[in-house]
Amino acid sequence: MAQEQSIGAIIKYQSSLENFASPEFLLLKNRRGFWGFPQGHKERGESDIETLRREVSEETGIVYLDIQSYVGKIRYSYFKADGMKSEKEVTFYFATTSTREIKISEEHEGYRWHAFHDALSILDHRQLKSILLKGHRRGLY
Repeated sequence: MAQEQSIGAIIKYQSSLENFASPEFLLLKNRRGFWGFPQGHKERGESDIETLRREVSEETGIVYLDIQSYVGKIRYSYFKADGMKSEKEVTFYFATTSTREIKISEEHEGYRWHAFHDALSILDHRQLKSILLKGHRRGLY
């Protein structure tokens, strides 16, 4: 079974009032009702960064993205619509944006900006919580 490769972004809103406000992270709610981060499949010939920029733009409308650092990878199995089991590896990067207004794609039904601890409690999957925590422990945000 081939492993799917995806790239994801932990995006922090970077405002001019950074010192006065608690940092907020972008979460997207997918059509199945789960909260997570923007992420998507890597296409043939794309670098991680090219995939990251394309997917974030497609899913959120964000075109200004300041990519800061690699955060880590998660791996999981899931069942596709046809009932076949698939393996996925998602490589996450930390990025900031000054764009607050989001234009979600048809893949999603909502979005929210949340402070770190709120984001941790809202994320539905354990591995997404762990990747957010990993970046925090490394002092990225």
